[in-house]
Amino acid sequence: MANITEEHLHHLARRHHATMKKLDGMRDRFAGFSHKAFSTIETAAGAWAGGLIEGRFGGPTVGPLPVNLLAGAAFLVVGHTDLAGDTLSEHFNNLGNGLIGSYLAATGYAFGKRWRDTGKILGDHTGHPWRDPYGEPSWPTDAPAVHGDLSEAQMASIVQRMQQAAQAPAHP
Repeated sequence: MANITEEHLHHLARRHHATMKKLDGMRDRFAGFSHKAFSTIETAAGAWAGGLIEGRFGGPTVGPLPVNLLAGAAFLVVGHTDLAGDTLSEHFNNLGNGLIGSYLAATGYAFGKRWRDTGKILGDHTGHPWRDPYGEPSWPTDAPAVHGDLSEAQMASIVQRMQQAAQAPAHP
């Protein structure tokens, strides 16, 4: 039979304590990693849901405000005021950040597109990038407007311009 002494018991207790400390450290690292991963996934899900709402329903609004912006703000209110409890508030914050992120990405896209199309950083003041970020701006004011049927003179002018454009050298 093995003779277990008090010294052996102290050694086993120290080894057990060291093992538990390592396990606690690994558990904390995994919890931190999983918290960050879930935060990223939830924020991405909120952004995706905002894009889905805009794409499916054509950027619905409540009054002048887009639905994804309002939903994001509502989620943030619930999250920041702990209306959902301590454990769920962080999840509401992540979803709200994603929804607001989708709105800001859409408006950034609208401003960038208008800048590219007009050559002016704020566009030509047509369209509403804040309320309708994916909507097309109206035609520039110097573009000729055509309403109704085309006359023979208008058709001849269009054909002439198209023929000139086809004969023009290609730009490098």
